[in-house]
Amino acid sequence: MRFSYLPRFVIALITVFFTLALVAPLPFAIVMPGASQNIFKKIITIKNQKSYPANGRLDLMSILVTNPDNWIVGPQVIYSWLRSDQAVYPRAAFYPPGTTNRSEKEAAKKDMTSSQSRAIQAALTFLKDNPDYGVALDQLVEKNISFDVKRTGGPSGGMVFAIGVIELLGARDILKGRHIAGTGTITIDGRVGPIGGINEKIRAAQRAGAELFLAPQANSDEITALPKTMKIVIVATLKDALDALSQGA
Repeated sequence: MRFSYLPRFVIALITVFFTLALVAPLPFAIVMPGASQNIFKKIITIKNQKSYPANGRLDLMSILVTNPDNWIVGPQVIYSWLRSDQAVYPRAAFYPPGTTNRSEKEAAKKDMTSSQSRAIQAALTFLKDNPDYGVALDQLVEKNISFDVKRTGGPSGGMVFAIGVIELLGARDILKGRHIAGTGTITIDGRVGPIGGINEKIRAAQRAGAELFLAPQANSDEITALPKTMKIVIVATLKDALDALSQGA
């Protein structure tokens, strides 16, 4: 049997095609677990107002996402697919068209500031509506509460910020010595909203040793990371989260 060999020109063309396919930029972003920060360690500050020491740890979660100025190529995508601690998302899921690293940092900083403001208002509103948490209502002043977060940005820490404020201002022991983690945006009226990278944040919380993770109801269908050593509680509101913690979830 005779074999027909491809002309050298065709072989060269195929080689060029596959080489370009490997190095061509692809519209994806790679996401991996980030850091866990205990918000009671130099993140929340309350001045000129009665407060109580936190009895436990409450972690603010983050994820690592590839820089918007960098494009992803084929080998990187394949490598990330093979790793259990990384995920590949469409680039548009994190970055609108035209996003640069500089514009993303500015937007994340702005979102973080807005999130903190909403968290404070949501926490104070909750405490005013729930006097059984043991707060002197006439002492509640928004300007006495501040945050200092340097390692993350965006709005996803809203619910955790609100819980942290309530833990410090209220006489009731919410955490009960536990290590809690969570994520979710917050509105002034206490509604918890979805975030990006939910599974990566769950993995980061598990690595940090959290025993319970509070996740937004709007992300519940996306959760595939189900750790054996950490309980996941789904919440739709700030009240849901606090009720779950108070009931020893």
